Amino acid sequence: MLRLELLPKVKFSYELFDYNLLFIRWMADICGLDMMVDNYKFNYRTFRSAAAIFLSFVSAAYSAIVYYPDIYKITELLLAFGIGLQSAAKFYIGIAHWPFYKMMYNNIRHLHYINRNHRRNASTLLLLIKRIHLVSKAIFALYSIAFTVLLLYPVFWFWVKNEKVLTIHLLIPGLNPETSYGYGQTLIVHAIMVFLAGAGMIAADTVILLFVSSVSGFADVLRNELDDLNELLDATHRDEKIIKEKVRIICHLHQEVVQYESDLDERYVNTCFVQVVTSVTLMSGALFLIYTKNHIPSYGLLPASFFQLLEFCLLGTVLTVKNQEIMESIYGAHWYKLQKPEQRCFELMLHKSQNAIEMTIGGLAPLNIETFVGIINRIYSFFMMLINFIEG
Repeated sequence: MLRLELLPKVKFSYELFDYNLLFIRWMADICGLDMMVDNYKFNYRTFRSAAAIFLSFVSAAYSAIVYYPDIYKITELLLAFGIGLQSAAKFYIGIAHWPFYKMMYNNIRHLHYINRNHRRNASTLLLLIKRIHLVSKAIFALYSIAFTVLLLYPVFWFWVKNEKVLTIHLLIPGLNPETSYGYGQTLIVHAIMVFLAGAGMIAADTVILLFVSSVSGFADVLRNELDDLNELLDATHRDEKIIKEKVRIICHLHQEVVQYESDLDERYVNTCFVQVVTSVTLMSGALFLIYTKNHIPSYGLLPASFFQLLEFCLLGTVLTVKNQEIMESIYGAHWYKLQKPEQRCFELMLHKSQNAIEMTIGGLAPLNIETFVGIINRIYSFFMMLINFIEG
């Protein structure tokens, strides 16, 4: 029986990193955002994606005017607007910071490559990239299901009920869905929008998964280097030259971690805000439409938006936990056995680790599991209140 392998057989972590990067580049290239090509320039796919995002906003505004005050169709438009806003934010970040993305890819790969023969670091990094790869496949599967439901819903409904329906009541200016020609053209435009949005979200969310999770790799390598330093300091015959070199490596690696996290925060602080707002909008709207209208496309969007919010909150928690581990490892090192210049280096690292950067929702609240639970509780409370209002 043929089995589909979840993980390719590799020996080194950098090989699996390259394999995973090919998948990201493939999805990003659909939207014209493959930054890893030499001398990257905008192409027709880039402009196609930008045009699709712009058209989605124009269509949402136009449809809201036409459908007002139909609360159910307006809620469907909120779903379309949420997807469009999320796509626009991630598209803008990709366009505005594409050199940063290329630099980050190279830095992460360099970390995997230079540690390929290190006894502990190699196995640690290989395990990390395996987990990243598996979660990337889960993202692809879940998002693909959600957007496939959106694409096939009109076809399925016409086949079963012989009725013309739209994926979402998003009217395209200049097309009349009441006519056969207008209906067919509207479905084609919707399909293009859904396909590009799906590919873009998969690529963007897989990238942030790779970037934030890689902090765990940097932290684990730093901890292993500190363990190696402790062994050198506890040895019967110390080699001060080797110890100084090890301290230099550790200090440089810690500076890389601090700069890495600072770069992530600078580029993603607003994206995290948009992500949380749109995920909450999609979940709330999908729940409302499922309960009131049994809206089939919402069954696909609900788990995908739930997973999106969970992914970002988990990544924020991972970042916080790893920063805490770094601080504890530095504090627990045998720094008191070092000479004065090296001790000052450890004092500086400890100070910086006590003021580590955390992922936030636009700088307004921490992005972690506690925030996720609080958001879900508020959505549940709002939904129950809405049910009581409708049934009352």
